[in-house]
Amino acid sequence: MRKIRDKKTIVIALNVIIIGVMAIVMCVCAGYTVLVGDDFTNAVRIDAFHVPFFQYAGASFAYVKSMYMDWQGPYFAMFVQAFLSPINNFGLTQLRVVMVCNVLFFMGSLLFMVWAVLGYVYNRQDRKLHVRLTLFSIVLFSILDARIFSEIFFWYCGASAYCMPLSVLQVSIGLFLMSNNEPVSKRKRNVLTAASAVTLFLASGGSLAITGTGCYVILLLTVGFYLASKKFSITNIIITVSGIVGALVNVAAPGNYARHAESAGEGFLLFKAVKWTVKNVCMETERLSKETLFGVMVIAMILIGVYLSDRIRTSLVPYGMVSVFALLSGFVTVFPVVFGYGGSYLPNRCYFILDVALVVSILNFAVFIGCCIDRWSGLKQNRSAVAVLLIVMFAMLLSGRETMDNSAFLTVAKAMGNGSYRDYYEQCTAVYDYLENCPEEDVVIALPGFIENFECFYLDEDADGWVNVGVARYYHKNSVRAKPQ
Repeated sequence: MRKIRDKKTIVIALNVIIIGVMAIVMCVCAGYTVLVGDDFTNAVRIDAFHVPFFQYAGASFAYVKSMYMDWQGPYFAMFVQAFLSPINNFGLTQLRVVMVCNVLFFMGSLLFMVWAVLGYVYNRQDRKLHVRLTLFSIVLFSILDARIFSEIFFWYCGASAYCMPLSVLQVSIGLFLMSNNEPVSKRKRNVLTAASAVTLFLASGGSLAITGTGCYVILLLTVGFYLASKKFSITNIIITVSGIVGALVNVAAPGNYARHAESAGEGFLLFKAVKWTVKNVCMETERLSKETLFGVMVIAMILIGVYLSDRIRTSLVPYGMVSVFALLSGFVTVFPVVFGYGGSYLPNRCYFILDVALVVSILNFAVFIGCCIDRWSGLKQNRSAVAVLLIVMFAMLLSGRETMDNSAFLTVAKAMGNGSYRDYYEQCTAVYDYLENCPEEDVVIALPGFIENFECFYLDEDADGWVNVGVARYYHKNSVRAKPQ
């Protein structure tokens, strides 16, 4: 028993170190985020700079109304984007604080959701901290290793309008699962239900990719709990309805239809959108399996499922049905985006939402497969079979296209270590200072060089470009443009 406790302690310590390193690297790098593109144009549209709190809150609500009427419907995302805007308030210092908090909020909410899932499926007395942290480490690394995060962690607008609503959704899912845990008292269940309903309503006011994913997951969980208990839960229905109401408010925005007509033009795009959805999900799944370490993580999750098979207290039938249908969450994520844009294009920030949906759903399914394999064949008792799976996992690690040396996360870590992000940040702040203080009315700027895995400052060579116009208006210049290369 002492040897077992020692091994668990070592696993816990290793996972804490791994999670800590990932958090530190991403926080430090996020702290070097620079002001880019929409950061300027949105700030000018808010049109309130360094004013008292309540006056600025009013300007933020006015911005939401304006965007809702003529551009898009994500009411919560637009409010967060306006309310936390660093350009309108405390500048680069606020930007650094917001971006670091965004990283911590995403990781913390993801841990909370994973913890809540395991709190429901485990035997009540079986906390298994070493397993919980291992599962979280695998999920978090898989998301970061997917390479799609520059607009989420290194761009203010991506962080405020996409990542923060996604984090709120993860909190809502965690609260939903906690409210369905049997040992919870009625009073605590009511509090958890109210909190989950409110946070789901807010998350439904994010990008439609988040809205669709959130409503689908909560609906799926509601059905899963019905299958497990054979009775409907009023509290679960209340939470589901709150998400649907938020989604309807989002979708009903006049700005959605104005934007759709502008970007997609006239025509019935439903069937094309379905085709683009399937194509994007399949291509991204293939990329994850071939160009990242995701395949290795899937095998690791199957082994964890084998280990956990006799500790799962929920029935495999409803768990399996939920796990299978959860694999469709990626399609729900992509469809509203391609339908809204009227094309197959997905921006980086939407790919991140898709990657989170794919990673969580596929890794969960891998755990389910491991449970089934052990329950049907007693694999855990067959050390030879377990050894084969371990060999397969390490063979995939060694023979895959990606190794740990060129992992996306480690690439970012190396850039942090060699000072690339810090140097780039200093170059950009020099540009901002020049624009703030230079006497010219028509400014030509030599841009800092582009760096990988980062959202870089950019301008067009044409002074009439929309980004250039926003920057010029913010700095009170006639025009701003990039110096020709």
